[in-house]
Amino acid sequence: MCLIVIAHAVSDAAPLVIAANRDEAHDRPSLAAAWWDDAPGVIGGRDLRAGGSWLAITRGGRFAAVTNVRDGRAVAAGAPSRGALVREFVISHDAPLAYVERIAMHGGDYAGFHLIAGEAGRDIAHYTNDGGEPHLIERGTIFAISNAPHGESWPKTERAAAAMRAALQSGDPATSLMTFLTTPIGGDRRDEIFIIDPVYGTRAATVIVVDAAGKLRFDERTFGRGDVPR
Repeated sequence: MCLIVIAHAVSDAAPLVIAANRDEAHDRPSLAAAWWDDAPGVIGGRDLRAGGSWLAITRGGRFAAVTNVRDGRAVAAGAPSRGALVREFVISHDAPLAYVERIAMHGGDYAGFHLIAGEAGRDIAHYTNDGGEPHLIERGTIFAISNAPHGESWPKTERAAAAMRAALQSGDPATSLMTFLTTPIGGDRRDEIFIIDPVYGTRAATVIVVDAAGKLRFDERTFGRGDVPR
């Protein structure tokens, strides 16, 4: 996944809103989001090569998401799957900050990543093994990450944060955010929101809204090689 933007307790009507695009090689096998047979109550996509996920959430609003960090480091042979970090959190009972702190103790074992782990209406934590420290995301804020190295801002995250702010002011944030995620706009990979490419492109666009009553809405669109959203 190459873009995640989260509104954490910004809206009273929707304490948690997530919009995310997963950009990946088209030849990497995966399953679109569905309820997991091996973890009832969890919905998310599955990576068929390593068994993990890029984004998953429980019925109760416990979620995790991960992006790769494009820092130029070589991936060590046999490095553990970053997608497993998502799966392990959503099926555990660890507090978000405690979980990312535990991961940070052996973060160097993995290729570069950003990890977000949280619970709707409660804490959300972030950690990157690209020189960052585990920390809680401040309530009442919009937080966006992509594949940028730690401390580097890309235009796509700024645009994503602006789209989230606008969506929260609309009557239908899910529809507004899905339109944003699936609108191709020219630029380089630091700016592109939706990537159309026969080798590596946007494979899934996902919007999650948890309202004040705890009701979960999960919308996803998936795309194949060279697909253009309509």
